[in-house]
Order: sequence, then structure tokens, then C-alpha cells
Amino acid sequence: MSELYTVTAEEGRLRFLPRTDAALEQAVLDESPLPGCGFVSRLGDPGLLHCVVFRHERKPGGVFVVEDDNGLLFAAVAETNLAYAVALGRLGKMISYARYGADIFAENMLDDDD
Repeated sequence: MSELYTVTAEEGRLRFLPRTDAALEQAVLDESPLPGCGFVSRLGDPGLLHCVVFRHERKPGGVFVVEDDNGLLFAAVAETNLAYAVALGRLGKMISYARYGADIFAENMLDDDD
């Protein structure tokens, strides 16, 4: 596994703490359904940077799996609804900025420098 974290929201900031969870790690590596989670959304572009979002079915929080075109980067587990909501907003912003930056770079590569 690349990296596995527990994400917490403290004083308006996200903290990513190292986590050990063999069942989750194996499910993420196998790209199989995550135990106790339901799929919510996929943010971003699978060819660049994207985040697959899952929600815990019977408890607060959820799981974020962040990948790029080379594969898995990290997974983060939010154990509270606050951490889930803040992480969803922050990761969504990061993913959209990556896409925007890639688009601007590609667009500028088409222009001749005078």
C-alpha cells in the first residue's frame, strides 16, 4: 500500500495520522468493495488525479481513496462526520485545482512565446 491514514478535523484543520488496517488495505489494493462502506462519488480525472469517495453505512465518516494515472497514492479514513465533510471539501478542492492547473498548462503549451 502506498499510504493509509486516519483523517481528523481539529481547529478547522485536517490532520492525517498513520493508520494500520489490514482489511481496508487489502480491499483498496484489490479494488474490491470496502467493508461496511457504500460508494458516493468519484472526484476528478482518472487520467490525472482523482478521489473515490465512500461513506460508512452504519457509522459516521467515510473513506477517501486518492489515485493518479500511475495508481494508488493514499487512502484516508474519516471516523467522524465532521472529518468526512471537511476532508470532502478539502480533497475536492485539491483535485479540482490539479485539473485546472493541468488545463492551463496544456492551453499555454499551444501558444507561441513572442
